[in-house]
Amino acid sequence: MSTDLAAPTLVNVWAMFWVQLPVLGLVIAVIIVATTALRRARPEDIPKVFEAFAAAFGRRAEIPPADPHPAPMTDPQEHS
Repeated sequence: MSTDLAAPTLVNVWAMFWVQLPVLGLVIAVIIVATTALRRARPEDIPKVFEAFAAAFGRRAEIPPADPHPAPMTDPQEHS
């Protein structure tokens, strides 16, 4: 009788496993490719391998350059 109550939970666990399996396979493939590239690279080329890996899989957020001449801060109460 207790297995009847646990059956929906077991189905949900297996469903989550199968949904996440492609992502797990992709992560494992990336790790294998990165490890192989690092092992085959010459010691002086290892920083270039890291740069290529970061360019391919890193964040793509652009950080805007700082304004060298920012506008002066004004007090909002000054204009009231």
